[in-house]
Amino acid sequence: MNTPPRTTRRKRARTPGYAIGALIFLWLVYAMNANTRQIFFFVLPSIVKEFSISPGTAGVIAAIITASCSLLALPLGPWFDRGGHGWARKYRNGVMAAGYFIFSIVTGIGAFTQSLWSIVVLQSAKNAFGGAGEAIEVTSMAESYPVERRGLALGIQHTGYPWGTLIASIVTAGILAAFGPENWRYVFLLIPLAMIPIWIGYWLFATKNRYAKFEKDTVEAGLTKPLHSTEDDQHHRAPAGALGRALRNPNIVVPSLASLLGIAVYTGISFWLPQYIAFVGNYSFAEAAAYSAIFTITGGIGQILWGTVSDWLGRKFTSIIAFTWLAVGIFLLQYAGLGLVWLIVIQLFAGMATNGIFPVIYGFVSDSAEKGAMGTANSVMLTATYLGGLSPLILGVLIGAGGGFSSVSGYNWGLYVMVGACILAVVLLTLFTREPVGKFRHLDRAVVSKQRCNLEYA
Repeated sequence: MNTPPRTTRRKRARTPGYAIGALIFLWLVYAMNANTRQIFFFVLPSIVKEFSISPGTAGVIAAIITASCSLLALPLGPWFDRGGHGWARKYRNGVMAAGYFIFSIVTGIGAFTQSLWSIVVLQSAKNAFGGAGEAIEVTSMAESYPVERRGLALGIQHTGYPWGTLIASIVTAGILAAFGPENWRYVFLLIPLAMIPIWIGYWLFATKNRYAKFEKDTVEAGLTKPLHSTEDDQHHRAPAGALGRALRNPNIVVPSLASLLGIAVYTGISFWLPQYIAFVGNYSFAEAAAYSAIFTITGGIGQILWGTVSDWLGRKFTSIIAFTWLAVGIFLLQYAGLGLVWLIVIQLFAGMATNGIFPVIYGFVSDSAEKGAMGTANSVMLTATYLGGLSPLILGVLIGAGGGFSSVSGYNWGLYVMVGACILAVVLLTLFTREPVGKFRHLDRAVVSKQRCNLEYA
């Protein structure tokens, strides 16, 4: 008797060990970059009290500090690409990390922060290095993982912002509770110190030999390696003019604009929540620091979820869904004043998309970049992104016009503006981008051609 042939299920290709190790270290590196940026918002109520500043002024300084993330990324993008790819990106990343470490520590020294504007200058300089550092850190991750799982890797890496910042919010709350909110400078002195062992570990891990083995293991697993040569000096370098070509690519420029709108919402929430909780909810400043980071719990889940989904559904389709989710979540925040349970539940719902849009868009831009210019493309996106940090300017004006920090009206007006930003992002992505990956990209339609977007699929 003949037995029917056994059907075998195709095994999922194993992710190389280097990729997993790089993911761990680059998560930690990115998380500390995010923490040096976010702790300013955690202690902002204390700064408001110490310097007796108005909502409008608070919005101005928050906007200046956040938008400063865009200062160095674009002009340094080509320099990043010339400095080595894959493992070798650690060298110029290290320069940026040293910058945001030093300026964070200096902010914690009282002699340098006796005036409000000295804080603004120090934090702006820190964020200029931090924004440029993020462009390298994301590109390093994209170049350290098989192409087929890029969305997953970027999604997990980006949980450093918010899960890393969630940890920082708890530590910040502990510092303020232990030393008093008037000693908010201790937060800038203590939290950045965690960067030292993290960077020592990453520096020792990322080596030429390990990266060469990663490329070999990736090919043997039947996956696609992210770079196109095994020799450092032959890794593809884009011809001159890569920045200009990136700025003419709709699949780089439009997702970058969508990311700008996304960070306008994220920065807006980061500015909105601590003030709302402290001055409308009448919680202590320590409690405001902790409660204002609740959305980061699901923020990390959303990053992994949407990043993974985008690998098969597509970057464009996934980002449209995520922005729609975010619009609903932001609209619901107007009901957060009904009680602590409402504040928690609505934050958890909105959090599924507050952070999840960014790894998808980073994947969008990376997939659409020309060979050898991924760092340049991500720098374009990063520069546009943090110009969205100007949103506290608008929110501060609206809160002031609505009656000040203790009046709910201005807060609600701010929410409506952020909902509008999400809707605009959906329209731009729908009409002016093409789907670079995914099972359904052949169904995509737009007013721009695939060729203009540096895509070659049929």
